Amino acid sequence: MRKSFQSVTGTMVVGAALVLGSVFATTANADHHGKIKAAVDHPDRPAAERARDENRKPYEVILFAGIHPGDTVLDLNSGGGYYSEILSHFVGGEGKVYAHNGSVYWDFMKKTVPARFAERLSNVEPLNVESEAVDLPAGSVDAAMSVLAYHDYFMAHDARPSPENMPAILASIYAALKPGGAYVVIDHEGAAGTGAELGDKLHRINSEFVKKQVLAAGFTLAEESNLLANPDDDNTQSPFSPEIRGKTNRFIMKFVK
Repeated sequence: MRKSFQSVTGTMVVGAALVLGSVFATTANADHHGKIKAAVDHPDRPAAERARDENRKPYEVILFAGIHPGDTVLDLNSGGGYYSEILSHFVGGEGKVYAHNGSVYWDFMKKTVPARFAERLSNVEPLNVESEAVDLPAGSVDAAMSVLAYHDYFMAHDARPSPENMPAILASIYAALKPGGAYVVIDHEGAAGTGAELGDKLHRINSEFVKKQVLAAGFTLAEESNLLANPDDDNTQSPFSPEIRGKTNRFIMKFVK
């Protein structure tokens, strides 16, 4: 039986729509990737930080995190602002970056934290606080990142008179995130079976220990990556050891609210 003209035309229209949808999706995807690359390659980034890109892989990390232009991002214990600057360029004028430093990090950074935030990165708001718990409006953040900093919640320091209340810290991050928001944790992998003690002794943390704490706070594990894994690192050396510095075995986990 011959198909009717209407039937054939309808099939052609649906097919064309699918092709156009695929083209638009491909174009949007390429545009997204291009914006991440442009942020990483931004000429204003300090040369010393750009030199660390090969080992830190910020392009791939931001892609994994699922951050988009216009997002509000919380850079937890951001230190000097390596990721805060890249994120600033990427989220753009419609977005916002909180360059957070808790009491311990701020004790290290208060004399050297770069003036670039005030001078040229208008969408970055420094958030220097006495507590590690985050005090931001509920549901206001699209993504939070903790890069090589989770282990430092357990580091003994004069600025930390008593051990951190990890459930309270994680609850504050959870509250600040929008539903579906991502919490990305990157850190130096610690030996299996170790816990909080490793953060102070070796500046590492075991991924399963972190996972257990974050899941207990109500998050769901969305994805893990071996992007920064290094099988030649036995997870027992200090990340500051010359032979392993910048090349540690690092885990990446993305949790969602």
